[in-house]
Amino acid sequence: MITSDWKPVLAALGNEAARTVFARAVLDRLDPAARAALNTREQKALRSWLDLGILTEDDDGSLAVDGAALRSTLAAPGGEDSGKARAGVGKFLDGPRVTAMPAAPTERTELLRWVRDHALEPGEVLAEAELNQRLRVFHPDVAMLRRYLVDESLLERTASGAEYAIPED
Repeated sequence: MITSDWKPVLAALGNEAARTVFARAVLDRLDPAARAALNTREQKALRSWLDLGILTEDDDGSLAVDGAALRSTLAAPGGEDSGKARAGVGKFLDGPRVTAMPAAPTERTELLRWVRDHALEPGEVLAEAELNQRLRVFHPDVAMLRRYLVDESLLERTASGAEYAIPED
């Protein structure tokens, strides 16, 4: 599967084991012997890259980066509806990065909704560390973003307080 959604690609790059596997695949193509030496976390990370279509397996069992898959991901950074979603908030963004937090409550809510919709899928429940990893794509102050999202009722904490999800309407 070649993905055109950048979220799982950036989430993988936020994971140290996934970055390590990706770098090794780029630099030395991870032949079968090198793959056998990967630890469990690295094996899981490798499976993620293969599932995303970013890494491919050659006939000899070595790995290579699929440049077309990366270009496809970059060609559609926000998915199918990114043009509509970004139209009202574009002045606060540089790519996916939030450059300024709007002072006007309506604009702030619209921007936060955009961030939420690009960071999480409906029905997804994330641990705080995973949510932080995804929010870091949009702004370095993930605690601020998380707090605003919860305060605006765009995200809710689970009963344990350890996980976050989009509230059901």
